Formats: sequence, C-alpha cells, structure tokens
Amino acid sequence: MNVLIVGSGSLSDESLVKKYHQWADLVIAADGGQMHLKKFGFKSDILLGDCDSIDDAELAEIKAHNDSELITFPKEKDYTDLELAIDAAIERGATNIVLLGATGTRLDHTIANIHLLYKLIEHNIAGYIEDEYNRIYLVNESLEIKKQDGYKVSILPLPPYAGGVTTKGLAYPLTDAKLTFGTGLGISNEFCDETAIISLKEGLILVFVSRD
Repeated sequence: MNVLIVGSGSLSDESLVKKYHQWADLVIAADGGQMHLKKFGFKSDILLGDCDSIDDAELAEIKAHNDSELITFPKEKDYTDLELAIDAAIERGATNIVLLGATGTRLDHTIANIHLLYKLIEHNIAGYIEDEYNRIYLVNESLEIKKQDGYKVSILPLPPYAGGVTTKGLAYPLTDAKLTFGTGLGISNEFCDETAIISLKEGLILVFVSRD
C-alpha cells in the first residue's frame, strides 16, 4: 500500500503534492500538513497529531463533515506528529511511504525527520523524504535511482562508518569503499548512466538526490 504523509514543514510545490496524492492509496496529514493539503485543494484520509498547527475553522469543518479520520494526541507527548503518522502508516500495512513537508527552516526538525526513515528500514518499507530540491533516502543494503537531469547524488555515512560502498552509473565511482563519518568524500557525484546503483555491506548511508 502506498502512503503519503504530509508534515508541517516547508511545502510550496503544488505539482509535487498532486503527483503523490494521485499515487497514494492512503493520505495522512501530520498536524499542519492538513493546511498544506487544503492550500492546494486536496484532502487527507487521516488527520493525526495534537492539532496545534491547524486553525480552528479547519478543525471544526473536519469534525462537522467527517472529511478525515481524526486521531488526536496531547500537545505534551514524547513523539512528534510525523513519527506518530509513520507509526499509523505501518499499522495500516504500508509498503511504500513518501514524506512531504518533512524539511524546512528548523534544522532540528529536519534532521529528526531524516532519522525517522530508520523506522522504514526496521519494517522493510520502501520510502523517502522529498521536497522541491531534494529526495532523501536512508539505505542499509542497496538503492537503484533513475537519472534526473540537473541533479547531483551525495552519499553520507552515518556513524561510525559505512563499509563496502560500491556505486554504478555515477561519474566518480566507489568500489568497496569505506566512508567514515565526518568526511565529505561522497558529496556531489553525478549521473553518467540512465540508472545509478548504490550498495553497501556495513552500516547505513544517507543518499541525497539534489538540485540547486
């Protein structure tokens, strides 16, 4: 099952929302993600969170018309709304998850949301974070990505290192390389084929497919 989760971060690309809203079997709005969807004329199947980022009129409309299943949590809690949304997607049988509105000006939130991709690995779920400029994957075995004109590919290891990193289809290849946390060896590679394959034997890597 394809699940789109929309968070409260930055989200200004209507075409991106439309693309994934059409792709999804289930759409979950994590708190303020509901306002992003409404802004572009889309609805959620589930609205989840403490609702501190949703205006009173929108919340009242949802309650009155049952437009979305409403799952509320207290404002003081141990987990972010986006993490709770991922948990809800997993409970409902997600096999693919795309996260929009998961990046933005709050770098602490952005990094925390990137960390949440580990939940997908734990449950053998494919997925990534995407915004107007980046697609972000967390990889523990291998990843195949199609060439996108104008985009760079960066590979960053998580601590302490990633071992046995091998790439195919990238201009600056790696073969059984050890990428150590704290260095920039894997930054700004380029596609040289229609498909790139990145694999590793140990650890975890973040893969960014990014444009300026």
